[in-house]
Amino acid sequence: MTDYVSWFRYQLKASADGFEWAFSQIPPAFLDQLPPDPGYLGTWSPARHVWHVTEYERCMSIPAMYGWLPDLTIDDPDWPDDDDAWAKVQERGLEALLSKFRSIRQQQIDLLDQLATTDWNEPRESPWGLKPLSMVVTKTFQHTYEHGDTLLRMGLWWEEILKEEAEKSAKAGD
Repeated sequence: MTDYVSWFRYQLKASADGFEWAFSQIPPAFLDQLPPDPGYLGTWSPARHVWHVTEYERCMSIPAMYGWLPDLTIDDPDWPDDDDAWAKVQERGLEALLSKFRSIRQQQIDLLDQLATTDWNEPRESPWGLKPLSMVVTKTFQHTYEHGDTLLRMGLWWEEILKEEAEKSAKAGD
């Protein structure tokens, strides 16, 4: 494969679409709630997954991609990926979180054109060590799929798990 820009444009777009689809499959009342069965559905609200993926890309992916542009450096933004940082932003609203995700993802897609003549297999220093640009961009859509998988499980099974828990509780009360 030699057309990395087309390949990664497709992957970044498709994984973003899938991620948003997964988020949209979760009932709105649950989007800022902690899920039941944390062993299966995780310990974060759906909204926090959107925030986390967005901030990962803003603070790690984009600065890493800039490392392949000649004579251009960008400071790595601070990424406090913790409960305190989440508490400060969770009041932004769901549409604002999704809008920020879309904007950050589009920045990466747009950046691909500037990287068209880059050696995508040349290792350079990155947040993950000495890696090629192909790995850096692959990591972005892998991370999106990872969190998208959790969101899909939430959309598919959250209500079922609640029903099962209610049935168990009712039987225990008999």
